[in-house]
Amino acid sequence: MKSEQAMWMVLALVVLSTGCHYRGAKKPSRLSAPYGDRQVWAVVPLRNESGSLHADGLKAADQIAQRLETVMGLDTVPVNRVLAAMQALKMSGVNDAKGVSDLRDVLGVDALVVGTITAYDPYDPPKLGIAIELYFDPIRQSAHATNLRDLIRAGTDDVPPPDQQTRPSRPVSVVSGFYDAADPAVHQQLVKYAAMRSGQDEDDPASDWHLYQIDMDLYTEFVTYLVSKQLLRVEQERLAPPMLAVEPAS
Repeated sequence: MKSEQAMWMVLALVVLSTGCHYRGAKKPSRLSAPYGDRQVWAVVPLRNESGSLHADGLKAADQIAQRLETVMGLDTVPVNRVLAAMQALKMSGVNDAKGVSDLRDVLGVDALVVGTITAYDPYDPPKLGIAIELYFDPIRQSAHATNLRDLIRAGTDDVPPPDQQTRPSRPVSVVSGFYDAADPAVHQQLVKYAAMRSGQDEDDPASDWHLYQIDMDLYTEFVTYLVSKQLLRVEQERLAPPMLAVEPAS
């Protein structure tokens, strides 16, 4: 009897410890970039078109760069380096295709992220709108594609040399959003994000999600996380192989 009781006690302890482990907030799997080779991106300080003098495009860009740096297969250059390159080029902002190409060339990166703060209200419940665009360097991109084709197709479908290629004036991906903490859907995402960052349970009364509603820096961190994640999702969809049409059975 004693051995049977001991066995049940051990089993109960295992169940309890397992339950305690899974009551905590689940850590999400790390995002991966949908590219064959490792990429280096740069984020330009965001333009402030919100009408608020308090919106900080440099800080928002820095937070986006930090979010993208955590993605597997991506590296980002420090935003201060981007700012220094813009100053060297005497650029107050990136407003056209030439500006995109010039800055991307000076930095030597694969892609440039250019964005805008479209709305900014720091008062509880806070509101923040952000739009970002992704511009790839076609020369670097075609070089990656050529290397991949050489491995797969042994030289077919030759790519024009770099000096015959033109720089695109349009971004490959664009994402935007307006995030109002009073919106139930945004609030739910905020609670999950705060739990993920702190390791707390979403339903824990002591959860510090409310700090993200009274501190605009923390709220901006939350929004840039969502926008960066959305950009990666759009890129995955853009690069996903097309679905093959299935012919109906005769």
